[in-house]
Amino acid sequence: DILLARVENVLPSIDAAFVNVGSDKMGFLHASDIVGKGALNEIVKPKQNLIVQVVKEPTSNKGPRVTTLVSLPGRFLVLMPHEKGINVSKKISSAKERARLKSIVSVMKPPGVGIIIRTEAEGQSEAEIQEDLELLLENWHNVVTAADTVNPPNLLYRDQDILYKVIREACTTEINEIVVDTPFAYHRAQQLLQSWNINQDLTLSVHKGNESILIAHGIDKEIRNALQTKVNLPSGGYLFVQTTEALTVIDVNSGKFVSSATQEETIRKTNLEAVAEIARQLRLRNIGGMIIVDFIDMDNRVDKIAILEQFELALEPDKSNPQIGQLSDLGLVELTRHRQGQSLSEIFTKKCPTCAGTGRVLEEFNFVVPPQEAEMAAKMQKLQHFKPGGKPQQGQQMQQRPHPQQQRKIATTPALNAANAQKIARTKQEEEKPVELNDESLKQHLQEGTYLPNIAKVVKFSSVPPETAKKNLGEDFTPDVFTVLKEIEAGGEIKADSAQSGEQQPVEQMKPQEVQKEEKAAGQDKKQARKIGGRRPQSGRRPKTGSKTGKETRTEG
Repeated sequence: DILLARVENVLPSIDAAFVNVGSDKMGFLHASDIVGKGALNEIVKPKQNLIVQVVKEPTSNKGPRVTTLVSLPGRFLVLMPHEKGINVSKKISSAKERARLKSIVSVMKPPGVGIIIRTEAEGQSEAEIQEDLELLLENWHNVVTAADTVNPPNLLYRDQDILYKVIREACTTEINEIVVDTPFAYHRAQQLLQSWNINQDLTLSVHKGNESILIAHGIDKEIRNALQTKVNLPSGGYLFVQTTEALTVIDVNSGKFVSSATQEETIRKTNLEAVAEIARQLRLRNIGGMIIVDFIDMDNRVDKIAILEQFELALEPDKSNPQIGQLSDLGLVELTRHRQGQSLSEIFTKKCPTCAGTGRVLEEFNFVVPPQEAEMAAKMQKLQHFKPGGKPQQGQQMQQRPHPQQQRKIATTPALNAANAQKIARTKQEEEKPVELNDESLKQHLQEGTYLPNIAKVVKFSSVPPETAKKNLGEDFTPDVFTVLKEIEAGGEIKADSAQSGEQQPVEQMKPQEVQKEEKAAGQDKKQARKIGGRRPQSGRRPKTGSKTGKETRTEG
C-alpha cells in the first residue's frame, strides 16, 4: 500500500523517524529509506507530509516499516519513480535477450524514473512491455494527484485484488488449470489471461458444489498441517519448527529412521530429506527474518559440504531471496529470508488469553510465613486447644494458621478429598472428647491459677480426695456427706459452718444418729475381740463407703 503519512517524531539518536500512517502503531521510517541526502533533521521535520509505502507488515509488538522509495510492480516491469537507470533480472541468463529488453525499455521510459525488468518479460513483445509501462505510469500519476487533495493519514494506492496478484506472481508455464469460485472471478481471470497472453492451453473453470472451494480441494487441511510445530519426514524423521520474536528455529531429528546400515548414512539421509522439506516449509509458512537450522551433527566434511550445496539448490526457486551463511562447528546453519507480508501463523492464529502465547501457565506462589506471624499463630492455636498443665493433648498437633495473603490450592484428587474429610471428622471427635481431671492435673491447675475456659459440658470430673481438697481449698468449702464419711474413716476432723449459729461444732454432732450407733457397736466389738483374741462379729463391720467415694459424677452446665 502507498499512503500519505505525517511525521510525528524525529529521533537522530536511532537515525529514524516515526510517522502516523493511520493505524494504532506508528510507522518506522529509517534514514536509509528516505529520498535525499544530508542530515536527518534537514531531510524530514515534524508535521511534514510524506508519501510512503509499506515494506513490512506490522507485527504484534512492532508497527509497520515504511519507505519513501516507492516502487510499483507490474506484469513485466517494476516502476521506481525516485530511482534512475534500468536493471534486468539476474534470472534472465541470455545476454542477447537482456540486451534486447534493455534497449526496448530505454527508448520508451520517461526521464527521471527507474525501471526493473522482471523475469516474466523474457520473450515478450515490445507492445506488451509498453502497455505494462503505461499502466504503471498512470498509477503513479494518480498517486501524486491524490496526495495533493487529501489530508494525512490517508490511503493513496492499493495493489490490485488477490486474483490479479495471484495470476501475476504464481501463474507460470507449469500451471495448467485455474479454478475460481464465482462468475465474476471467472470473467476477471479470463480478461487478465487474454490481455497478458498467458499460456493458451491453460484451463479456467468455476467451482460447483455446496462446500467451500478450499474445503473441497483439501486446502483447509493443508493449512492446519502447516501450522503444526512437528513436521514428519518420509523416512521416519521429523522437524520441529518454532517461531519466536527474534528468530525461527528448526530442529532436525532422525526419529524412527533406523533402516540404514551405519549411523553416518542414517544422519546423511535424514539431513538430505530435511533440506527439501525446510525449503518447502519456509515458502508455505511464509517465514521471514533470521532462521536457524539445527541439522544432525555430521563428522564427515564431505557430508557437510553436500548438505550445504543441496540446501542452496532447494532455496533457489524462492522469490524472497534467502541468504545462507556457513555451517558452524555445532552443526547450525544461519540464513535470512526477506519478510513479505504476514506469516501463515500471524494470519490464522492468535495468542492464547491464558498463557499469552508462551505455552505455559504461571504457578501460584506459596511463600513462607514470616517468623513473628508464625509465632502468633502458634500461640492462638494453643489457646484454642487448651489442656490443663499447658501441654497439648496426646495425638493432637499444633497446626499453623495460613498467611492471609497465602492462597490454598484446591485438591482435585478424590482419594485426597476423602482422606481430608476423615481427618477433619477425627479431629472434631478428639476436640469433643471430655477432659479428665485427676489429682495431679487439678493440683497443678489450682497452683498455677491458669484461666479455665467454659468447657463444663465436655469436662468429666472425678471425686477429689479430702486431703487434696482440704489442702488446696479455703475454709469456705462446704463438704458433702461422702467427704464427711471419708474424714470419719481417716479419723480426721473438718470444720464446717453451722446452718443456724454459724459456730464451729464437733464432728460428732454433725454425724447422723444411725452412724453414731454403728460406731459405738463397732467399738464394743473391738474391745471384746481383744479380750478373747477372736474375730470381729459380722454385725460390727463398717459400712462400705468406698463405692460412694470412688463413684464418678458428671457436672452439667
